[in-house]
Amino acid sequence: MLKDRRVLLEKELTKAHDQASKLYLDIVTKDGDVNNLEYQTLKDKINSLKFDLNIVNQLIYKGHK
Repeated sequence: MLKDRRVLLEKELTKAHDQASKLYLDIVTKDGDVNNLEYQTLKDKINSLKFDLNIVNQLIYKGHK
């Protein structure tokens, strides 16, 4: 169960990183603002996904399935 969750989190994290990188490129090449609400929302989502992934990895490491 946790290994399946890890795979899903990794996929979501990759997807969020891709979205954020496109948005960031648009911001920096068009004199945008990194305080853009959409960009900040993606950053928060990425941080949350990383936190969840870290917890899942710790649980797996400790032998939980």
